[in-house]
Amino acid sequence: MTTNPPAARLAWALDCVHTAQARLTPVRRSILRFLALQTLPVTLAQIGHGKTLLGKFDDATVYRTLVFFVELEIVRQIHLHGRQTHFLLNAPGECSTFLVCRCCGVITPVPHPPALHELEELVAEAHSYRSVTHNLELHGVCPTCHEHTHHCVKPSKLTPGLRLRGRFVK
Repeated sequence: MTTNPPAARLAWALDCVHTAQARLTPVRRSILRFLALQTLPVTLAQIGHGKTLLGKFDDATVYRTLVFFVELEIVRQIHLHGRQTHFLLNAPGECSTFLVCRCCGVITPVPHPPALHELEELVAEAHSYRSVTHNLELHGVCPTCHEHTHHCVKPSKLTPGLRLRGRFVK
C-alpha cells in the first residue's frame, strides 16, 4: 500500500480546486492541509479540532466545505457502519480499503489484493464505465477488543439467546 508524501497530496488537492475553478478560501486551504497529513479517515470533530482549524472556523463551515470537496471528488466521505461519518483525501492510487473494529472503531488500512483491481476493470468494461473506484470496509473485532471484551457481545433483552444480525447466539 502506497501513500504519497503530504506535500504531493496537498499539491494534488490544490490543483483539483484550481481545475474546478473554485476559490481557494482560508477554510478550504486549511482543511486540505489537514487532510493531506492524514492517512486514515477522520471525523468532522477531528478535522475541526486540528491545529490549522481550531478556533478559526465553526463546525458548520467545516462540514459545508467538506461536502463541497466531496462533490468535487477531492475528498471521500466514508460512512462506517454504525459510526460517525469519516473523511479522507481522495488522492489517486491510495488505499480505499479499511478493516474496522465493530467494538472500538479502530480503522486499519488494508492493502488492495490484485484481484480487486481486476474486478474493477472487469465491472467497468462490462458496463462501459470509466474511472471506476471503490470503497471497501471490512468489519471485525480487533485483537485488543477480542481479548478484553470477548467478541464485544453486549447483554441484550432478547432471550434465551442474544440476537446478532438476524441470528440467535447462545
